[in-house]
Amino acid sequence: MVGFRGRPLGRLTILSVVALLCLSVVPVQAKSEPSHRIAGFSKDKMAWQRQFEQRFSEDVKEERIAADSRALSLRPSLVGSEGNRDSLKYAVRQLKKAGLQPEIKSYDVYLSIPENISVTLTAPEKRELKVMEKLPPGTPFAKDVVPGYNAYSPAGEVEAELVYANYGRPEDFEELKKQGISVKGKVVLVRYGRNFRGVKTDQAAKHGARGVIIYSDPADDGFTRGKVYPEGPWRPADAIQRGSILYIYRYPGDPLTPGNPSLPGEKRISPDQADSLPTIPTTPISYGQARHLLENMKGPEAPESWQGGFSFPYRLGPGPAKVKLSLDIRYAKKKVNDVIVRIPGSKYPEELVVIGAHRDGWVYGARDNNSGWSSVMEIARVLGSLYQKGWRPERSIVLAGWDGEEYGLIGSTEWAEEHRRHLTKNAVAYLNMDGTAGQYFGASAVPSMKELIYAVTREVTEPRTGTSIYEDWEKRSGDKPPAIGALGSGSDYTAFLQHIGVPSADTGFSSGEGLYHSAYDNSDSVERLIDPGYLHHAAGARVNGIMALRLANADVLPLRYSDYADEVLRLLKEMEEQGTLGVSLVPAIEQAERWKEAAASLERNAHRILSDGIVTPEERRQLQRINAALRKQERDLTQPKGLPGRPWYKHQIWAPGLTTGYAAQPLPALAEALQSGDRKALQRAVDQLQKSLLEATRTAKRATSR
Repeated sequence: MVGFRGRPLGRLTILSVVALLCLSVVPVQAKSEPSHRIAGFSKDKMAWQRQFEQRFSEDVKEERIAADSRALSLRPSLVGSEGNRDSLKYAVRQLKKAGLQPEIKSYDVYLSIPENISVTLTAPEKRELKVMEKLPPGTPFAKDVVPGYNAYSPAGEVEAELVYANYGRPEDFEELKKQGISVKGKVVLVRYGRNFRGVKTDQAAKHGARGVIIYSDPADDGFTRGKVYPEGPWRPADAIQRGSILYIYRYPGDPLTPGNPSLPGEKRISPDQADSLPTIPTTPISYGQARHLLENMKGPEAPESWQGGFSFPYRLGPGPAKVKLSLDIRYAKKKVNDVIVRIPGSKYPEELVVIGAHRDGWVYGARDNNSGWSSVMEIARVLGSLYQKGWRPERSIVLAGWDGEEYGLIGSTEWAEEHRRHLTKNAVAYLNMDGTAGQYFGASAVPSMKELIYAVTREVTEPRTGTSIYEDWEKRSGDKPPAIGALGSGSDYTAFLQHIGVPSADTGFSSGEGLYHSAYDNSDSVERLIDPGYLHHAAGARVNGIMALRLANADVLPLRYSDYADEVLRLLKEMEEQGTLGVSLVPAIEQAERWKEAAASLERNAHRILSDGIVTPEERRQLQRINAALRKQERDLTQPKGLPGRPWYKHQIWAPGLTTGYAAQPLPALAEALQSGDRKALQRAVDQLQKSLLEATRTAKRATSR
């Protein structure tokens, strides 16, 4: 096996990297945009902006990112661990060396700590299942590797017959009912995928199960997909996907301080009042160990779509396989530590563009998420260096390394809750970097940022092809404009967008692989199999750094709310076609159309001012009003009371689905009322949505009416 810490770059490798760097340093010119055009910039400012972007892009260095990523991935960085503290010290030290002034922001939060985890097959044979990977001799800090466990699982001991429930979705439990199989009093075996792991536990508990075991099936990310680690990037038989089961779709962050930062003196609720805490013991195992459970199950054969990657037929149970879960997990108040760096703005220092990545990992975390965090550190280093040379962004750029993301988006949520008032007034946008190691670019964002993402990706080289990232992305999309996904939850944009209403984007690179949250997400797998040369790490830094510079320096913020209104109209019309319990969506549709008209008028007015140069004080004042409106419209799409049953989630257009957890549920209040068949709830949801759309319309109109 190749050395776990990864190989030093040999001479040929270095030459190959340098050759590719020549491709990736110089921005690629946009095909559809003349060389002098950048959306949101006046003609006399574009040359300066392009020079700023060029200097930034050239100064991003793969070798510095590689050094940071290797150092950060040497030791497991689980929240609250010694390794996490070491990685914090390293990051602070490196940022200070770069002439920056990092701040450590700490919060005292409620965390679970595993003491002993065991899973035993007790019938029809007895077998103690392994809850740890078989790490090779010489693995650094192997004693720090946490066993396979699910954060925030209740402690407890459960012994019962097994029932297999596929992915643990609502429709899977319904299928079991149709088959006449009850999970009441049983331990449910489910596979990872298709929804957030916390939803699987939540659904099992609602159907009366006493415990849950989650495993990664080889059909989803194991040997059926290709060569497994160390020969390939797919999940080997012993690799365990750890992960949190906190119900983040109810609210993320510290379970005991919903909506408020976990600071000294803050009132805390008791754990039994916390809606985000799971109620039944849950733990993960590898597919190599799950095989022993599946082979010992009888009962009806599972439906064809439930069959996995093993050659034997999967059966539903119950039994005769019986398992015993013994989960010794304690709970305590511990610190999470965010790292914050600020590049002050020259003209509008109170306005903020925030770039963030989580710095904690489940084990070594080379891809998830030292790739994102090392890329953010490089952005900070380059911007700091340019700042010292006299280059100043006009708005402040804040760069953050969030702690505790893996347990439930904790560090970012607490920071956003603490700074809610300032962010509500002054935040321009949030850019999230959760994974830059990979071969293929992808993005999710609010619709107003779509054109910004397209424009910037047209100007950064895709290291794999030598074309622009956009061209490669478009080709992979069937030569059509690439789809930009909707933001649900599962990463640190959640508090910014869905609690406060800050326009957000989540961009990065990924590849087909199955090492997620296992002990094999290490420097070796990244360097050999996922992103050799750290070329895509650097490309991710360039994309997000240039997006931040455009947002920070634009005369008019590059946010298109006419595109946003278009998307809302599409969503409403789709919903209308599916039937709405007799509730009319026409008022909301008409309001969305008025918003689109007002937003388009604002955009035309801004373009008119920029096209012939900003020449009068009145034009400058008008641009200030336009920018204030562009900052505010996303906030307008939130409501103080939040969603029904989920008051922490304020956004009326986007939220994580209650039965998906990660995936976005557009128009969440409307969709949930429809799913429950509640006509009155649907009417209330439509009224709330219309209220938000009306406020966004007024904001856009006020900016151009004087």
